[in-house]
Amino acid sequence: MMKCLNQIICITIFTFAVCCTSPVQAHDTLLVMDTYQAPINSTPGLKVFSTHHFLPPEEALMSPDRLADVFFITPSSQRVSQTAKLGEQGTYICMAVPVNGFATKTPDGYQRGKNKKEVDHPVLCSSSIKYAKAVFTVGQAGGDAYAKPLGQEIEIIPLKDPAILKTGDTLPVKVMKEGQPARTYVYGTYDAFSDEKDTFAYTTRTDKQGVAKIKLIHDGTWVLIAKIEEPFPDSAVCDVQRWAASLTFHVDK
Repeated sequence: MMKCLNQIICITIFTFAVCCTSPVQAHDTLLVMDTYQAPINSTPGLKVFSTHHFLPPEEALMSPDRLADVFFITPSSQRVSQTAKLGEQGTYICMAVPVNGFATKTPDGYQRGKNKKEVDHPVLCSSSIKYAKAVFTVGQAGGDAYAKPLGQEIEIIPLKDPAILKTGDTLPVKVMKEGQPARTYVYGTYDAFSDEKDTFAYTTRTDKQGVAKIKLIHDGTWVLIAKIEEPFPDSAVCDVQRWAASLTFHVDK
């Protein structure tokens, strides 16, 4: 009897540990630039994906109707259109905001944009708030716009300019949720690491100030992902509230 009880306790602890140390298994919104070192007076190309892989497959490309906004932040902290020619030299941010909201699973499939009260026979409802960010340069790196919070519900803020870091350096980042430092895990990987879904090369956790330190163990294009999941405030409306942020950048050797 005691042996059986011990086995149950061990299984429970193991399951809890897996849930607490694994990223929430929902699609990630990732922003991938055509180049992370753009020439002056150019308009960098970009793609936004909803995916479990990095680099993402083309079939995970998000259509324009699934995106609420895409824009650039200049090195002097000015917001400009994604179609603008970028003449200011320095380090830029590109932001992609998907159409966030409810998604409710029913016996007939998912109903996007609807909560439990708006569908028949709801099985599970989630409310998602996602943002995707990329850091890149036009000409030489410079400015500090990359390190300023944008006031989003969740965001990953690099505390050093990724454009000037090399393989072996450490990138400190700050995770903010609703304007406050967030205690959560940060998952990182680079483009050559794995083709498998939800597979990461690096995992760490933020401290009380919301800061995590990522050792850049390889060159290439990197992505960092931070996720938080909590019960939805009104279970009659929805079951789960999810926040997720991603940050992509390039690291030279």
